[in-house]
Amino acid sequence: MCTKRLDAMIRSIFFLLLLQIFLFTNSYSQSVQEKRQFEIKVAGIKIGDLEAQQVKENLNTNYSLKSSVSFWFFGKLFVDFLINAKYGEDILLNSIADLKSNRGEFLSTIIWKKNFYEVDANTYKFENTDPVKESIDLSVSKLYFKKPKHNQLLISETYGLVSLVKEVEPNVFEIEIDGNRNQFHYKGDELDKVIIQNPIKNYVIQRVY
Repeated sequence: MCTKRLDAMIRSIFFLLLLQIFLFTNSYSQSVQEKRQFEIKVAGIKIGDLEAQQVKENLNTNYSLKSSVSFWFFGKLFVDFLINAKYGEDILLNSIADLKSNRGEFLSTIIWKKNFYEVDANTYKFENTDPVKESIDLSVSKLYFKKPKHNQLLISETYGLVSLVKEVEPNVFEIEIDGNRNQFHYKGDELDKVIIQNPIKNYVIQRVY
Protein backbone atom coordinates (compact mmCIF):
# COMPACT_ATOMS: atom_id res chain seq x y z
CA MET A 1 0.00 0.00 0.00
CA CYS A 2 2.84 2.33 0.89
CA THR A 3 4.56 1.42 -2.35
CA LYS A 4 1.44 2.31 -4.38
CA ARG A 5 1.10 5.64 -2.59
CA LEU A 6 4.80 6.35 -3.16
CA ASP A 7 4.43 5.55 -6.87
CA ALA A 8 1.39 7.82 -7.09
CA MET A 9 3.26 10.65 -5.40
CA ILE A 10 6.24 10.22 -7.72
CA ARG A 11 3.95 10.25 -10.77
CA SER A 12 2.21 13.41 -9.48
CA ILE A 13 5.51 15.20 -8.85
CA PHE A 14 6.83 14.12 -12.26
CA PHE A 15 3.64 15.38 -13.93
CA LEU A 16 3.88 18.75 -12.14
CA LEU A 17 7.53 19.12 -13.16
CA LEU A 18 6.66 18.38 -16.79
CA LEU A 19 3.79 20.88 -16.64
CA GLN A 20 6.04 23.61 -15.23
CA ILE A 21 8.69 22.95 -17.89
CA PHE A 22 6.05 23.07 -20.61
CA LEU A 23 4.55 26.32 -19.31
CA PHE A 24 7.96 27.95 -18.92
CA THR A 25 9.14 26.87 -22.38
CA ASN A 26 5.88 27.89 -24.00
CA SER A 27 5.81 31.33 -22.35
CA TYR A 28 9.46 31.90 -23.21
CA SER A 29 9.03 30.99 -26.87
CA GLN A 30 5.88 33.03 -27.33
CA SER A 31 6.51 36.35 -29.07
CA VAL A 32 4.41 39.14 -30.46
CA GLN A 33 5.60 40.17 -33.89
CA GLU A 34 4.55 43.13 -36.02
CA LYS A 35 5.83 44.23 -39.40
CA ARG A 36 5.31 47.51 -41.23
CA GLN A 37 6.25 48.22 -44.84
CA PHE A 38 7.55 51.51 -46.24
CA GLU A 39 8.67 52.85 -49.61
CA ILE A 40 11.71 55.10 -49.95
CA LYS A 41 11.24 57.94 -52.44
CA VAL A 42 13.22 60.86 -53.85
CA ALA A 43 11.22 63.58 -55.66
CA GLY A 44 8.26 61.19 -55.73
CA ILE A 45 10.25 58.40 -57.41
CA LYS A 46 10.61 55.10 -55.55
CA ILE A 47 14.23 54.09 -55.03
CA GLY A 48 13.85 51.36 -52.41
CA ASP A 49 11.91 49.60 -49.67
CA LEU A 50 12.10 49.47 -45.90
CA GLU A 51 10.65 46.90 -43.53
CA ALA A 52 10.26 47.71 -39.82
CA GLN A 53 9.73 44.87 -37.37
CA GLN A 54 8.87 44.65 -33.68
CA VAL A 55 9.22 41.38 -31.75
CA LYS A 56 8.25 41.10 -28.07
CA GLU A 57 9.51 38.26 -25.87
CA ASN A 58 8.65 38.45 -22.18
CA LEU A 59 10.24 41.68 -20.90
CA ASN A 60 12.43 42.17 -23.97
CA THR A 61 11.49 43.92 -27.20
CA ASN A 62 13.54 43.88 -30.40
CA TYR A 63 13.17 46.51 -33.12
CA SER A 64 14.68 46.17 -36.56
CA LEU A 65 14.83 48.18 -39.77
CA LYS A 66 15.87 46.58 -43.03
CA SER A 67 16.15 48.63 -46.19
CA SER A 68 17.49 48.26 -49.70
CA VAL A 69 18.04 51.26 -51.97
CA SER A 70 19.29 51.51 -55.53
CA PHE A 71 19.38 54.62 -57.72
CA TRP A 72 21.41 56.54 -60.28
CA PHE A 73 23.32 59.63 -59.19
CA PHE A 74 26.29 60.32 -61.45
CA GLY A 75 26.68 56.56 -61.43
CA LYS A 76 24.88 53.58 -59.95
CA LEU A 77 24.49 53.66 -56.15
CA PHE A 78 23.16 50.92 -53.91
CA VAL A 79 22.77 50.73 -50.14
CA ASP A 80 21.65 47.79 -48.00
CA PHE A 81 21.02 48.80 -44.40
CA LEU A 82 20.08 46.82 -41.29
CA ILE A 83 19.44 48.06 -37.75
CA ASN A 84 18.72 45.79 -34.79
CA ALA A 85 17.99 47.25 -31.35
CA LYS A 86 17.24 45.21 -28.22
CA TYR A 87 15.36 46.70 -25.25
CA GLY A 88 14.96 45.23 -21.79
CA GLU A 89 12.19 46.69 -19.61
CA ASP A 90 12.00 49.61 -22.07
CA ILE A 91 15.72 50.51 -21.81
CA LEU A 92 18.05 50.10 -24.79
CA LEU A 93 20.44 47.24 -24.05
CA ASN A 94 22.35 47.05 -27.32
CA SER A 95 22.10 47.86 -31.00
CA ILE A 96 23.89 47.23 -34.26
CA ALA A 97 23.71 49.17 -37.52
CA ASP A 98 25.17 47.42 -40.54
CA LEU A 99 25.50 49.31 -43.83
CA LYS A 100 26.76 47.83 -47.09
CA SER A 101 27.11 49.92 -50.25
CA ASN A 102 29.32 50.43 -53.26
CA ARG A 103 30.87 53.29 -51.29
CA GLY A 104 32.02 50.90 -48.56
CA GLU A 105 30.84 48.78 -45.64
CA PHE A 106 30.25 50.25 -42.18
CA LEU A 107 29.28 48.92 -38.76
CA SER A 108 28.08 50.73 -35.62
CA THR A 109 27.46 49.16 -32.21
CA ILE A 110 26.06 50.44 -28.91
CA ILE A 111 26.23 48.31 -25.75
CA TRP A 112 24.88 49.11 -22.28
CA LYS A 113 27.58 48.51 -19.63
CA LYS A 114 25.56 48.85 -16.38
CA ASN A 115 26.08 52.63 -16.07
CA PHE A 116 27.05 53.84 -19.55
CA TYR A 117 26.81 52.96 -23.24
CA GLU A 118 29.93 51.80 -25.02
CA VAL A 119 29.73 53.36 -28.50
CA ASP A 120 31.66 52.32 -31.59
CA ALA A 121 29.97 54.11 -34.49
CA ASN A 122 31.32 53.96 -38.01
CA THR A 123 29.37 55.12 -41.03
CA TYR A 124 30.07 57.03 -44.24
CA LYS A 125 32.60 59.81 -43.41
CA PHE A 126 31.75 59.60 -39.69
CA GLU A 127 33.26 57.95 -36.61
CA ASN A 128 32.30 58.22 -32.93
CA THR A 129 33.47 56.38 -29.82
CA ASP A 130 32.26 58.83 -27.14
CA PRO A 131 30.41 56.96 -24.36
CA VAL A 132 26.88 57.92 -23.35
CA LYS A 133 26.63 58.13 -19.56
CA GLU A 134 22.90 57.61 -19.02
CA SER A 135 20.33 54.99 -19.95
CA ILE A 136 18.12 55.76 -22.96
CA ASP A 137 14.61 54.46 -23.67
CA LEU A 138 14.30 55.61 -27.30
CA SER A 139 16.20 55.06 -30.55
CA VAL A 140 15.43 55.62 -34.23
CA SER A 141 14.16 52.09 -34.93
CA LYS A 142 11.70 52.34 -32.01
CA LEU A 143 10.12 55.47 -33.56
CA TYR A 144 8.61 53.23 -36.25
CA PHE A 145 6.36 51.67 -33.59
CA LYS A 146 6.26 54.13 -30.69
CA LYS A 147 5.19 57.76 -30.87
CA PRO A 148 7.73 59.82 -28.90
CA LYS A 149 7.21 62.64 -26.44
CA HIS A 150 8.33 66.25 -26.71
CA ASN A 151 11.85 66.71 -25.29
CA GLN A 152 12.40 62.96 -24.99
CA LEU A 153 16.02 61.81 -25.34
CA LEU A 154 16.86 59.63 -28.34
CA ILE A 155 20.03 57.84 -29.39
CA SER A 156 20.88 57.08 -33.02
CA GLU A 157 21.92 53.46 -33.63
CA THR A 158 24.02 54.59 -36.61
CA TYR A 159 25.85 57.58 -35.10
CA GLY A 160 25.74 56.83 -31.36
CA LEU A 161 24.69 60.45 -30.79
CA VAL A 162 22.01 61.59 -28.35
CA SER A 163 19.37 64.12 -29.50
CA LEU A 164 16.26 65.76 -28.11
CA VAL A 165 12.99 64.97 -29.86
CA LYS A 166 11.01 68.14 -30.59
CA GLU A 167 7.30 68.22 -31.46
CA VAL A 168 7.42 71.02 -34.05
CA GLU A 169 3.68 70.78 -34.80
CA PRO A 170 0.91 68.38 -33.76
CA ASN A 171 1.99 64.79 -34.54
CA VAL A 172 5.21 65.93 -36.23
CA PHE A 173 8.46 65.25 -34.35
CA GLU A 174 11.90 66.44 -35.34
CA ILE A 175 15.33 65.16 -34.39
CA GLU A 176 18.71 66.53 -35.40
CA ILE A 177 21.50 64.03 -35.98
CA ASP A 178 24.96 65.09 -37.14
CA GLY A 179 23.58 68.41 -38.41
CA ASN A 180 20.67 66.89 -40.35
CA ARG A 181 17.04 67.41 -39.27
CA ASN A 182 14.71 64.45 -39.74
CA GLN A 183 10.94 64.66 -39.30
CA PHE A 184 8.66 61.83 -38.20
CA HIS A 185 4.99 62.34 -39.12
CA TYR A 186 2.33 60.36 -37.24
CA LYS A 187 -1.32 59.62 -37.90
CA GLY A 188 -2.69 59.20 -34.42
CA ASP A 189 -0.12 56.98 -32.68
CA GLU A 190 1.22 55.31 -35.84
CA LEU A 191 4.10 56.49 -38.01
CA ASP A 192 3.00 57.58 -41.49
CA LYS A 193 6.17 58.97 -43.06
CA VAL A 194 9.70 60.15 -42.36
CA ILE A 195 11.38 63.05 -44.13
CA ILE A 196 15.16 62.57 -44.06
CA GLN A 197 17.30 65.64 -44.63
CA ASN A 198 20.25 65.01 -46.90
CA PRO A 199 22.94 67.44 -48.16
CA ILE A 200 22.28 66.33 -51.74
CA LYS A 201 18.53 65.64 -51.81
CA ASN A 202 15.94 65.00 -49.11
CA TYR A 203 14.14 61.68 -49.28
CA VAL A 204 10.88 60.35 -47.87
CA ILE A 205 10.11 57.02 -46.19
CA GLN A 206 6.36 56.53 -46.75
CA ARG A 207 4.22 53.89 -45.02
CA VAL A 208 2.52 51.37 -47.32
CA TYR A 209 -0.94 50.49 -45.97
